[in-house]
Amino acid sequence: MHVGTLILVSATLFLLIDIVSVHAGRPLTVDDVAPVPPGHWEIEAGFSHWLPDGGGRDQSWPILTATYGVFNRLEFGLAIQRTNQDAPQTAPTKGFEDLHLTAKYKFLDEAAAIPALAFSLDVKLPTANRSKGLSTGKADETLLLIATKSFTPLTLHGNLGYTIVSTTAGTKLRNQLRGGTAMDWAIYQQWSIVGEITGASRAEIGGKNEADFQLGARYALQPSLVFDVAAGRSLRSSGTTVQGTFGLTWTFDVRKLLVR
Repeated sequence: MHVGTLILVSATLFLLIDIVSVHAGRPLTVDDVAPVPPGHWEIEAGFSHWLPDGGGRDQSWPILTATYGVFNRLEFGLAIQRTNQDAPQTAPTKGFEDLHLTAKYKFLDEAAAIPALAFSLDVKLPTANRSKGLSTGKADETLLLIATKSFTPLTLHGNLGYTIVSTTAGTKLRNQLRGGTAMDWAIYQQWSIVGEITGASRAEIGGKNEADFQLGARYALQPSLVFDVAAGRSLRSSGTTVQGTFGLTWTFDVRKLLVR
């Protein structure tokens, strides 16, 4: 059943072949190689809602990221989100989770036979309240290899990463291998269709591997302001039965604001 679902989703992604864009931002979780342009800030704000198969709810609001283009190939950023989890037979978890420091460097441009490539680093700092279940109290690091290739009118993105978890006594957390692939098409000047399939190894001993997909759209309210929406579910019998997200991405040139 789940293999059939995966085939159906993949076919859906590749049958929409009249559409293109070059940036894999919200609502995708798969990243693209392109850093934020030098001197620009990219601000993302979003809301996400999951319905776990075991019942209850899992919400993230707000989901905030701020990324700055330092040089032509390098960006640095900050990310944080507030969670609201209410699962059966467990105490509710509410509050801001750990702060993430991020960096991305594009080291190879796209050529005829090869994709553009970049590395990214995500360092999770233990800034949240551990007693409320919002943090492990330890720093984690995620290393990610990113690839982007254009096949006009189609652009594909691929990620392969590894999360190094700092464990504490009495925990069952383990390092995670993660990856995903995404597509991005522009229907018209203001509209684009996006989709992705992602997966990750089990996050803790005795846990289960993860596999998810989502389909969505973006609408450019202005060239620098984009609204997005997406929905999906788990590709496994356990996981998220329904998930949805929407948000905004605002990109602006700091130097022009200063000149004004």
